[in-house]
Amino acid sequence: MMGGRCLKWSRVVAIAGLAAGLCLTTTACKRDAASRAKPVGASPAHPPAQPPPLPKTATSATAGQKSRLPPDLEVGDLDKDELALLADILGDQFDPCGKSRSFLESLRAGDCALGSRLARFLVRGLQDGHGRRRLVTMLLREIERLNTVVQVNIEGAIRLGDPKAKVKVVVFSDFECPFCQRAAQPAQRLQAHYGVVLYYRHFPLTSHPLAEGAARAAWAADRQGKFWPMHDLLFANQADLKWPAVKALAARLGLDQARFQKDVESEAARAAVRRDYDHGVDAGVDGTPTFFVNGRRAETVEQLQDSIREQLALAGAQNLPSPLDLAEAVTPASDAPTGRKEP
Repeated sequence: MMGGRCLKWSRVVAIAGLAAGLCLTTTACKRDAASRAKPVGASPAHPPAQPPPLPKTATSATAGQKSRLPPDLEVGDLDKDELALLADILGDQFDPCGKSRSFLESLRAGDCALGSRLARFLVRGLQDGHGRRRLVTMLLREIERLNTVVQVNIEGAIRLGDPKAKVKVVVFSDFECPFCQRAAQPAQRLQAHYGVVLYYRHFPLTSHPLAEGAARAAWAADRQGKFWPMHDLLFANQADLKWPAVKALAARLGLDQARFQKDVESEAARAAVRRDYDHGVDAGVDGTPTFFVNGRRAETVEQLQDSIREQLALAGAQNLPSPLDLAEAVTPASDAPTGRKEP
């Protein structure tokens, strides 16, 4: 899955207490699976000799478990203990739509669309094996994400798509971040599939020593009308972003080499990357990739697709295309298409 993110070092320090739930890489790129990734929802494997059980609803739970959950809530293959924990959490938390009642009462009333979505979120978290404390942390963060709108500066940002599109997506990304690599092409597929406009902002993390240079190389390529082809090649060749390799990519794109090198080394390139980074800081970005869909934050491509569909529906779009399957393999390890034209 593509739910991981590369985190700013200050953010890593702040969540050190949750280290048991994190996967650390040698490049200090942290996968914040506990509080930031959208749970996958994969069911536990069943012995080969047994057929997979039919999905349960709350009313078909294990005998002896008198569920307090609404009968129409899909709970997958949760056992009686997991069902009890789900009911307890829902009973303890407030209504996500802001009424003076519990989350559980909100679900029973059926008048809070956000509630059913968050309940499914909790079910997936239980299926992934998370305990009460982590589930509550994840839930509160997801509520905050869904209810917060950020004004993101897009002036001068590189774009893909029609700037008049009703849904505007801004991505803050880092060419050395493996999670950004995995999200790059799915994000572009979503842009084309839904006809939204995608703006790119550089957010090179200090934990990635080659990221700023790669960002300046992409900026220099844009000066010759080749940002998106360079973007694709940098991610496809992420294993080697040292200067000789980056110069070879520029030559492959047919860029004027002398001009390219001068632009990469210029103060203008450094200032442009710094401006993008500062815009990210102003927007509260603390890791990559971070997307904003009409100002609403998304941290995985799954969340990105959900937010795009929601915003299109709110904008009155008719006959939304079917959701894309984002689980397939994405950016190749050593190559990428380079024929995309600059908008």
